[in-house]
Amino acid sequence: MGKKIGEPVASSTADNKNAERRKKARLPLDIPLMMSIYQWEGDGGFSGQSVNGYLRDLSEDGIQIESETPLEKDMFIVIHFLQESELPPMTGRIIRIERKNGMFKYGCMLTALPLYQRLQLQEYIASKSQ
Repeated sequence: MGKKIGEPVASSTADNKNAERRKKARLPLDIPLMMSIYQWEGDGGFSGQSVNGYLRDLSEDGIQIESETPLEKDMFIVIHFLQESELPPMTGRIIRIERKNGMFKYGCMLTALPLYQRLQLQEYIASKSQ
């Protein structure tokens, strides 16, 4: 029987090395997601695209996403999860980029989360951490 969407996964030693820098504990996950990326156009409009990826870990303040698509630091992304993941859509700003084995790992700071989504996120992390 396979793992359910949103179930925590075992963390690696490499993930544990970064733990000291983080203010909040991270929950290791493996959840498919879709990112909406919007870029400013010269005529004052926006153009957008959707990109597939995976949520690799989650905290109250940030997330790590893995994708094959190259993105830029300081880009804002809107993250959409499958309904069965029980996670709300989120907006994040890419603050760190790591390339490994043809994939990109993005460290993102969560931004503009309304209170009800922040509470939903805290409850999700608490329920999966037990």
